[in-house]
Amino acid sequence: MLRASILAVIAIAIVVPTVIVTGGREVEVFVTEEPSASPTNVPSLMPSFAPSSNAFQQTISLLTDESFSAENSDVVSLFRELGVSTMEQLLDGSTPQGKAANWVANEDPISPPLEIGSQKYIQRYIMAVFYYAMDGPNWMTCSEGGSVCNNGSPWLSGDNECDWFGSKCVNGELSQVSQGGFQGNNIFGTFPEEICYFTEMSTIVLNNNKVQGTIPPCFGRFSKLGILGLTSNSIDLPFPDEAIEGWTNLKLLLLAENLLEGPFPQSLTKLPALEELQIDSNSLTGTFPAFNRDDTPKLKVLFLELNGLTGSIPSDIFDIETFEHLNITGNSFNGSLPANIGQDFGDGNPLQVLDVGMNDLTGEIPESIYNASNLANLVLSSNNFTGQIRPDIFTSLFLLNSLVLDNNQFSGPVPETLFFKSQLNVLTLQGNNFVGFISNSICDAKEVSSKQLRLQSLTLDCEEVTCDSSCCEEGTECV
Repeated sequence: MLRASILAVIAIAIVVPTVIVTGGREVEVFVTEEPSASPTNVPSLMPSFAPSSNAFQQTISLLTDESFSAENSDVVSLFRELGVSTMEQLLDGSTPQGKAANWVANEDPISPPLEIGSQKYIQRYIMAVFYYAMDGPNWMTCSEGGSVCNNGSPWLSGDNECDWFGSKCVNGELSQVSQGGFQGNNIFGTFPEEICYFTEMSTIVLNNNKVQGTIPPCFGRFSKLGILGLTSNSIDLPFPDEAIEGWTNLKLLLLAENLLEGPFPQSLTKLPALEELQIDSNSLTGTFPAFNRDDTPKLKVLFLELNGLTGSIPSDIFDIETFEHLNITGNSFNGSLPANIGQDFGDGNPLQVLDVGMNDLTGEIPESIYNASNLANLVLSSNNFTGQIRPDIFTSLFLLNSLVLDNNQFSGPVPETLFFKSQLNVLTLQGNNFVGFISNSICDAKEVSSKQLRLQSLTLDCEEVTCDSSCCEEGTECV
């Protein structure tokens, strides 16, 4: 009805072209020489913030009116299926959708102008929604009109949107948004659901920013998503199951240092392609997540430290034949370490890092750990472990770089022999019940050798263990 009414007015009016200037560019509009003799019954759809232009009206209809036909109807239909960008939002000049619609219709400097309804037209609209929803004008670098943009083009520039800072495309469709460097880019806001249009999306990295709220359920459309990096933001729970169920190709999930509070989302243990999960430094509660080789057969790295998790450590995770790195420091796990840690899978065991410090774990070191020939860092500090350390630990684990055993209840002699090919840099033994003598092979390893990296840090209780003068200074620790 709107377009029919507009055509009726044009049919009976004498019009002349008039050029006005808006947003720094010339826009040609049509006005009547004389006012209409009779008032129209059709209310204006134009918001007060934007000039009256056919392009804006057509953009509104394109995004909301199913009867509006566009040459690239498939592209338009896919966007409308999302059910986003409502008429109310588009006509409100304070919303990201309203600002983006005005920009793409009236201010986009791309040349030549895009066809309304084309794939690029909709893509630039959606990226503009993201820009405004994430406080783009206040980004540290590469904002609209910004002079500082050393890698890519400024956002909302006339350049190809696939070249805007941090953006990449596959077959012309946005597939990557990456603005998560060491300092981030001062990105602030919540994810607009319009971004879910991009089914080619494979990488979203916004580490060290101020992204807020929950992950939208429509993120489940990202079946090609391989990397989602949101470390050091303000993301909170819940994680919608609809989103996680769609991440069949997700390999890397970074959620450390956010506002995740409550039970660990067990749906994350069902990601079949997951290789690394960093979800440390949050406020998660509940028991150890149920990772296993059937649901996450490719898992390599798991960071859970500095949460509020409790209960025992299940053995299932150590049955995953690709598993390399576990860090659960700073929780309240109890019980003993699983007996299958370091088990031989036929060609050894890939485990390289086992960090379980600052928990309430008990028992002795499982014998299977001594078979983990790739182990580089073994951190058991600040628990209640007991028993003796096997004297051949440094020959069995000759790749060991750090052995941190302080503040437990270990007893017996300190291992006597440091294998001549040892890579050991850190040996921490204080706060235990060790007795005996530190052998010269360990003390002498503090001497720097040009041929290999040698022991850099040795700490233990000199009152309990006899120290050679070459490695023991005054005080209670050898350093």
